[in-house]
Amino acid sequence: MVLQEQQFLNRQKEGMALAMSAITLENKKEIYGKEREFLNKKQQLLRDREACIWDLEERHLQERHQLMKQQLKDQYFLQRHELLRKHDKEQEQMQRYNQRMIEQLRLRQQQERGRLPKVQRSEGKTRMAMYKKSLHISSFSSAAEQRERIKQFSQQEDRRQKAERSQQQQKHDHQLMEMQAQCDSNARELQQLQNEKCHLLVEHETQKLKALDDGHMLMLRDWREKLRPRKKVSIKELQS
Repeated sequence: MVLQEQQFLNRQKEGMALAMSAITLENKKEIYGKEREFLNKKQQLLRDREACIWDLEERHLQERHQLMKQQLKDQYFLQRHELLRKHDKEQEQMQRYNQRMIEQLRLRQQQERGRLPKVQRSEGKTRMAMYKKSLHISSFSSAAEQRERIKQFSQQEDRRQKAERSQQQQKHDHQLMEMQAQCDSNARELQQLQNEKCHLLVEHETQKLKALDDGHMLMLRDWREKLRPRKKVSIKELQS
């Protein structure tokens, strides 16, 4: 009887020992699983943190480049605006100059037209007096013939004066055409010069923007090259 009880107790102890061993093993597996899960989460958080840092760095480079690019564009926009304002002022000055030159020419022509009849009347009287004197000295014709010749001379003198006035008008018209052509040429030269200045400004802006983009690409490439060893170090730290 005592032997049976002892055997029963021994079996109970063995059973309990096996159960405790199984429980301990299960606990160890659970703890190991939790630790592994925690480690995986920790590593994932670290990877996410590093990826976020790298993304922020790259985004900062991009935003900095876009800001500098926009500032450069704004700077050249103001320069173009100022240049166009200056061009408008230059064109107004050119228009006033051309108008003043034409007005001065018209005034001189008006004065010449006003003087011509007076000169013609004075010269006509002198020529008529000299013609009459020459008739009186050299002519043996009758008074009627002399009057006819004087009439013809007067008509000839009228035609000559009319021709002078016509020549003067043609001269004035030609002067006005030349002056207008010169004014148009001045305006075209100014416009061409202004177009060249605008073209140079746009070309300079394009070169500056290209240099800025090239510099940004070099900086980005340098950052990416330096990022590779940082990633390797981060991977080693996560694996350790």
